[in-house]
Amino acid sequence: MQTSQLGLTIPSTSTNFDGLGNGFTGPQGSFVVNSAPPDTDGAVGPNHYVQVVNTALAIFDKTTGAAVYGPVPINTLWSGFGGGCQTNNDGDAVVNYDRISNRWVISQFSVSTTPFLQCVAVSQTPDPTGAYFRYSFQYANFPDYPKMAVWPDAYYETFNMFNASGTAFVGGEACAFDRAKMLVGAAATQQCFLAGSSFGGLLPSDLDGSTLPPAGSPNYVISLGASANQLATWKFHVDWTTPTNTIFTGPTNLATAPFSALCAGGTCVPQSGTTQKLDSLADRLMFRFAYRNFGDHEALVVTHSVTAGTSGGVRWYELRPTGGNLAIFQQGTYAPDANYRWMSSAAMDQSGDIGVGFSRSSSTVHPSIGYTGRLSGDPLGTLPQGEGTLINGAGSQTGSSLSRWGDYSAMTVDPVDDCTFWYTNEYIPTNGAFNWRTRIGSFKFPSCGPVVTNDFSITASPALRTVTQGGTTTSTINTAITTGAAQTIALSAGGLPAGVTASFSPSSITAGGSSTLTLTASAGAAVGTTTVVATGTGTGTTHMTSVSLTVAAASVDPVSNGNFETGSLTSWVPTGTAGMVTPGHAGAYGAQLGATTPTNGDSTIAQTFAVPPSGGRVYFWYKIVCPDVLANDWATASLRDNTTGITTIALAKKCSNTGSWVRGSKPVLGGHSYTLTLANHDNNAAGTATTTLYDDVAVVYNPVLNPGF
Repeated sequence: MQTSQLGLTIPSTSTNFDGLGNGFTGPQGSFVVNSAPPDTDGAVGPNHYVQVVNTALAIFDKTTGAAVYGPVPINTLWSGFGGGCQTNNDGDAVVNYDRISNRWVISQFSVSTTPFLQCVAVSQTPDPTGAYFRYSFQYANFPDYPKMAVWPDAYYETFNMFNASGTAFVGGEACAFDRAKMLVGAAATQQCFLAGSSFGGLLPSDLDGSTLPPAGSPNYVISLGASANQLATWKFHVDWTTPTNTIFTGPTNLATAPFSALCAGGTCVPQSGTTQKLDSLADRLMFRFAYRNFGDHEALVVTHSVTAGTSGGVRWYELRPTGGNLAIFQQGTYAPDANYRWMSSAAMDQSGDIGVGFSRSSSTVHPSIGYTGRLSGDPLGTLPQGEGTLINGAGSQTGSSLSRWGDYSAMTVDPVDDCTFWYTNEYIPTNGAFNWRTRIGSFKFPSCGPVVTNDFSITASPALRTVTQGGTTTSTINTAITTGAAQTIALSAGGLPAGVTASFSPSSITAGGSSTLTLTASAGAAVGTTTVVATGTGTGTTHMTSVSLTVAAASVDPVSNGNFETGSLTSWVPTGTAGMVTPGHAGAYGAQLGATTPTNGDSTIAQTFAVPPSGGRVYFWYKIVCPDVLANDWATASLRDNTTGITTIALAKKCSNTGSWVRGSKPVLGGHSYTLTLANHDNNAAGTATTTLYDDVAVVYNPVLNPGF
């Protein structure tokens, strides 16, 4: 246990301002405290700090601390979405900055009505004040205490699950949301695993820094162990193509230095000027479980509250993956004096320095917000850099039986310099109840570096691509200057599945420019979904973005002679007047129904085919020459599902005379048999002969993933 400090060298705050709380006013009005405690959380991005507290949201200019949006109810994000996410504003909110894609992710639960939901909003652009893609994920149990994290293959979320009535603890649960789909607004699913009733307060590993985890790395999940002096860890790796391949393994138990939970996990933290004690929330680990890849090693940091002598301190850990599992690299308890320290959060900067923020209180000290840290070269197990103060509280929480003090706080790292720590927590301005405020502040160790004077961001659009074996697909790699001047960026790609190659055009660009990433799959390319990482290497700085690539098996079109390039109606069953025409839509031949002289009644061609299990859409091109009116002459197409016996209209009766080719389509279900009938009707009236040309009939698989088809 650390009982003294080795010198007051902690840097002072570079930014320090009030967040949401009593007396806060922003562009959308004033904030009213209507509950306690605040669940204080925030995240920093290139230009903004986004804070969510209980059921409210505010966005700040991180340079000036001025509010640029808010306060607004968090469910404003789901306005018009419908269901509980729109109508309920239940809180337990978390905000994450997704550095990989330069997006914002905001979540809260909907539990005041059923079904129980986790509501997740993903910004459509890097601007947190702009539009969001909205999602809701449903649960049979009560999903309490949600905590979200960013990882390349998913957004991971953990819960304390209770039964529907909230009377019995079911266990800690970990879920993965389909991040690649959510970044483009596509329909997304989740995969969940229950860790069991012996574990609660699970935390997923949350990515910091510009270097992604090694390809295929699982998300690491952690909690306090089921037995004394233990941490429990799991490995969670999701497979969106084949969910049965998803793994959630553990727990693996790690022995820690002995500790006792502060207040036995309950209430005992003293305050100045009152006998009212505060809750330690020491029965769980504290948000976040921050991850960073340094290239030569990976590291994760996490904290919780423990008894330290006659008061309380912050137990902190640095864990590193070793031999496929996490191991404790160093640990310590920060308790430099008789004050209680709890409600902590920790993170690492790019140099491996650790910053820790916390609440601080005693019988002679009002609850305040402090911070400390260590440099990467400091003695292991110590936080010797002294203690700084974000703000000294001027009051204590004195409400009758009002013991709760926060559910979490948040330490995050600025993505621009990857050195500046940003911390948010609560404090009290004067003795009272329901008068809390929150504070947001930043600090940086001067030795962290290198200092990047010229920097850029990188994104992929679209970030979700599908390619068929033997085919190609593209994504545009966009860059923007975030600080300083433009620099030359060399582009490379990694994480490619077997049989897929990547090329950039051009292969190097000036910051602010774009390049086309072409992904080419060989005929034998591995089928499945992987995360392709595009890396931009500049002068002294590197950034990455990802593309979720699905390689689909090459399929044989079940429609035979759909392009009529045999020069005949082979494989089609004709009736009436049916023949060939040249040229067709995109080749030498097409089918012609009807004739340039009047015909009587329907002329058709039909073909029956079986759709492979993947399903898709049947497409066809048609050109109508109809000098009459719709009541007399028309073109039409019907699609009969022979499996269900249901016939649908693929082309409603139509009479036009533009001479243009038009595309028609209709979805088809995998494994079903269909009969497509293409028709032309002429009433045999002199001078109004109607003909319809048809060509390029084909079934395209899963075209929703390739809207260009």
